[in-house]
Amino acid sequence: MTSLPIRSVAVVGAGLMGHGIAQVFAQAGYPVALYDKDPAALERALAGIRANLRLLEEHGLSTPTAAEQTLARLTLAHDLAPAVAGVDLVVEAVYEDLAVKQEVFHTLDRLCPPTTILASNTSGLSATALAQATSRPDRVLVTHFWNPPHLIPLVEVVRAPTTSEATVQTVVALLRAVGKVPVVVQKDIPGFVGNRLQYALFREAVALVQAGVVSPEDVDTVVRLSLGRRYGVIGPLETADLNGVDLFARIAHYLYPTLDCAQDTQPYHQRLVAEGRLGVRVGRGFYDWTPERAQARIRERDAELLRWLRRDRGLDGERAI
Repeated sequence: MTSLPIRSVAVVGAGLMGHGIAQVFAQAGYPVALYDKDPAALERALAGIRANLRLLEEHGLSTPTAAEQTLARLTLAHDLAPAVAGVDLVVEAVYEDLAVKQEVFHTLDRLCPPTTILASNTSGLSATALAQATSRPDRVLVTHFWNPPHLIPLVEVVRAPTTSEATVQTVVALLRAVGKVPVVVQKDIPGFVGNRLQYALFREAVALVQAGVVSPEDVDTVVRLSLGRRYGVIGPLETADLNGVDLFARIAHYLYPTLDCAQDTQPYHQRLVAEGRLGVRVGRGFYDWTPERAQARIRERDAELLRWLRRDRGLDGERAI
């Protein structure tokens, strides 16, 4: 097939990820329709985008004029059919449930022109299963943005076996044009790359706390002040090359057998869920949370991500590697 240039975008789902993804495309100059069946979700999305733009302004990454132009390119849509009529790309960002997403893709397939590319922001569900819900499997793929999408550059582009090379290259070029760094995942596997790495670390972190080796606070401190700092510059395989592949082989030989290999959610984690310790939204999870503490941690996270973004754009006299 020959893909058309991407001139307009629709985002389906205005929640945590959807509104940030819509902002990314609108900031880059694309007209964007942001759809949600819940009017309150659209109101929250608009407020969130305004807050994000103000934060970018405060860090010298945007201007009041640019923010106004971004908002002018954004259309909040209560009806799906007109929101996706004639657009070149739709990014789905609804609830992380395969059946729900398949129904959305089936509906989009019916409403969108046959040339429209359909993408999902799923964190790890099957691109193949989503493609099978449409009559255009060559034009379906995953674009997995990371939270917060307006600050984190990586997007995993996951192809199904039926996804055409033209579709992949069209989306990769678009993502680069809007300032993202796309990585093409050539095989459709659960969790893709990023979440497989994240959950491998998370499984070991939970196991260490469960075994009484370390507290939640201390395991997070270890990650933040060692791996987290280093991985912002150099990845695990580069690290192995720098330190010696043979050294890493020797350590792996004695360490791998001792690592956690739980095949399901660990008892400690299950107990948190059973006790209603579901995280920030209820004030308790691995940690106890107040609204003030949660907002402070988000501000600290975003401030650090903004510093990286400034370095990426050469605004601090240096560029990140």
